[in-house]
Amino acid sequence: MGLRALIGIEKADGTYEARPVHYDGCPTAIVPALSVLVHEELNHDLAAAVARLLENSWRRVYALPGFTQMIGVPDDEPGDLETGRIDATGADDREWAYLFGGHRLHVYLGVPTAPFVRKWVPWACWSVSELPLVPGLELLDVQRAGYRHQWLCGDRMAYLAAAKELEMEEAR
Repeated sequence: MGLRALIGIEKADGTYEARPVHYDGCPTAIVPALSVLVHEELNHDLAAAVARLLENSWRRVYALPGFTQMIGVPDDEPGDLETGRIDATGADDREWAYLFGGHRLHVYLGVPTAPFVRKWVPWACWSVSELPLVPGLELLDVQRAGYRHQWLCGDRMAYLAAAKELEMEEAR
């Protein structure tokens, strides 16, 4: 599966409720879709938007330029609502999380900390009212910087593993 993400709500106590998005979970696809859902389709009703997002697990979520509806392709099997603490729950195989909290959209990046282990790192945040005004180039910059950070963390892990292996070899 490619570019997996979570979309949902972050509560004041740091817990979240979310549904997975299995494909195309990058900021340049998801943030415009969430903006269209909240502001165009549901007339600025954030609670209704969150309720709609939490109804299903999603194969894809996107918006076509100039259209006033989010296109959400539900997963064949809705699965269970995912819950956890953003500072304690691992990101598993997910790249991004988009969580509405208060009047803001919080974007988290899944950063590798060990082989097959990721943690959530706060990456971007926008006021929900400003989402329609976020330039595409800003989203692209957030996305590129996120992928660069993930790559550097993965590269650092590979370096540390190689250094440890060399150290063990020298100790023999």
